[in-house]
Amino acid sequence: MTTCLSVYSFSAKIMDTQVNFQLIKMEDSFHLWIGSTFKYGDMAMSMKNKYDTVPPSSPLLGASDSPCVNIAQRLAKKTGKQVFVSGDLAYNQIMLPLIEKRIGEELKNFPEKFFDST
Repeated sequence: MTTCLSVYSFSAKIMDTQVNFQLIKMEDSFHLWIGSTFKYGDMAMSMKNKYDTVPPSSPLLGASDSPCVNIAQRLAKKTGKQVFVSGDLAYNQIMLPLIEKRIGEELKNFPEKFFDST
């Protein structure tokens, strides 16, 4: 059995900020970094399981109330995968939904970047 990693990057101008996204796809999980300054920032993890309607999630680095926790949780629910999310943005209530919308567009338009090819 071979394990492959793939890296995929995309970006968007959100409000007045150039936001970069880097997705590292692994066999049963992926890591999504979101940022503008190429610093690692906060990191959170979430994973879907058959027992919980809301995937359990946990901050791994940084603040426990980081938006990375919510993004990881939503992505785990949507993809059924273990998800790691990290980022360095100064998130606010206006910017966060736009970031999530951009991730959703990428997931819809390029699902193969998030899911294993079968």
